[in-house]
Amino acid sequence: MISLSRFNYISVFFSLFILISLHISPAHAARPQRFHQSSEPIRGLFGAEIGDVVWSGRYLWVGTESGVARLDPAVSSGLSASDWVTFTALNGLGRGAISALDASGDTVWVATLIDTTITGQGTAQAGTGLSFSHDGGRSWSHISNEFIFDPSKPGFERSPGTTILNGCFDLSLDGEAIYAAFFAGSTVRSLDQGQTWQPFIPGGATKLVYFAGETAADSLQILADSLARESGDPALIAELRVGADSLASLELLHRTFSVVAHGDTVWIGTSSGISFTLDGGQSWKNAKVRLDETGNPLPGNPSGNWVVAMERMVLPDGSTALWAGTNTTPLPGQTQAISVSRDLGQTWAHTGPTFAWDFAFTPNFVWAGTAQGLLASRDPALPLDAARDWESIEVADGQPLEGTFVGLERVGDVLWAGAEKGLGRSEDEGGTWRIIRDLIRTRSIDTGNFVGTGGVQDSTARTYAAPNPFAPSRDTATLVFSLEKEADVSIAIYDFASRLVRDLISAEPFAGGADHRVAWDGTDQDGQAVANGTYFYRIQLSTGQMAFGKVVVLD
Repeated sequence: MISLSRFNYISVFFSLFILISLHISPAHAARPQRFHQSSEPIRGLFGAEIGDVVWSGRYLWVGTESGVARLDPAVSSGLSASDWVTFTALNGLGRGAISALDASGDTVWVATLIDTTITGQGTAQAGTGLSFSHDGGRSWSHISNEFIFDPSKPGFERSPGTTILNGCFDLSLDGEAIYAAFFAGSTVRSLDQGQTWQPFIPGGATKLVYFAGETAADSLQILADSLARESGDPALIAELRVGADSLASLELLHRTFSVVAHGDTVWIGTSSGISFTLDGGQSWKNAKVRLDETGNPLPGNPSGNWVVAMERMVLPDGSTALWAGTNTTPLPGQTQAISVSRDLGQTWAHTGPTFAWDFAFTPNFVWAGTAQGLLASRDPALPLDAARDWESIEVADGQPLEGTFVGLERVGDVLWAGAEKGLGRSEDEGGTWRIIRDLIRTRSIDTGNFVGTGGVQDSTARTYAAPNPFAPSRDTATLVFSLEKEADVSIAIYDFASRLVRDLISAEPFAGGADHRVAWDGTDQDGQAVANGTYFYRIQLSTGQMAFGKVVVLD
């Protein structure tokens, strides 16, 4: 299950599509560390942005920008803050937002990442490692990126020795095996609960290939084109082009975004299609967009080569359907859609108006979480060649839950749908919803007391922004704060160099005894879109009291 705030995080990666990761040997690759609870976990669902939702068979786990929350559905519904327990870095997790999550029974694995500033290049993401618990969160172990990708270990000589641009975006647990899909380090696997790791590079490569020029792909393609111009043997030309395509596909296989493992069958979503093995990695196939001689996409392949999500569905007859969110790369012939396979990845059909970030399956519907909202399609078992219609589902309990839906899960008769600003719960296959929102309550700026109702009290913050990071082309950032007494409020936005960007509000009256939310659309004083980067805001009261916050623009 891949995570977000996944939409915000991965969107910036596309702009970094051709970057090669830095090769810096870690100064110290610390071994996995075991943590006991240094502080009590937070009672409540702590976090403003839902990133992923996973059912372990015992617990429902929800990842946010602040940690991972646990619910026992056999005991409570999740509609009360007291139903949830949230684990954070104080309990042994890595620092930052949850970028990937998977669980089985009492075991849960999470990946985390943080924003970091690169001198002269702006803001990027850095992976802070993997954390796991075998006892439902009572104790945690943490594994750093540096330990996994230690270049002194066999198989990792060419691995990215830096955490920058090497976040983990999907995890898959299969028995004792753990698979982790990384952005710059490809996919890795552990068979001993994280004590040791091995590369599990899609395509069967023995080392990471960053550019096609490192292989003979270009030479084979040139030879094929030359023979074609000279009316050479068509069979030989076709063979050469297949070989060139196979080698070229290795170029971007260090960029992996999704992974699903089931026994000896492993599917890995990359920025060069879906690589899969049916025999535990002994042999591989690659499904991606391929063009005919006229430049039109050949049938039977995924719609796009940037595979951001995958989910395995067991059909009533026991067979497997594999659903994939297939976005586009700069290469021609691709479209954004949902791709589905009924033969373990050999052939594919396309459906839907856009790609999906996550999937769930109920008796009568396939559910897809997208940037266009929550979509549903009737009859999950429809054959591939059947027309499949998608309906936009309003997730509303009074105010609708909006934004990109990035976490879906079915638990018995309950469907859970997580978006950037809340978590929806339905007991009737999406007919009606209850929404858990306003998850964080801040101390009031003027007195430091908690006001308002609902949510989880955050004793450390007077204000926060959500979603954070945010993409102005698709969303606005909401600045959250509370006041115990009425006051005139001014809010100003500054860049990283402390230069004024926008006077958002100037001495406007705000009521006391209430939570407040002010939107920023990512524009400056002149109405122009600001550049990607880190921005700071100041909330100043007429009484002189102030609070400061940070918001990251990634578009």
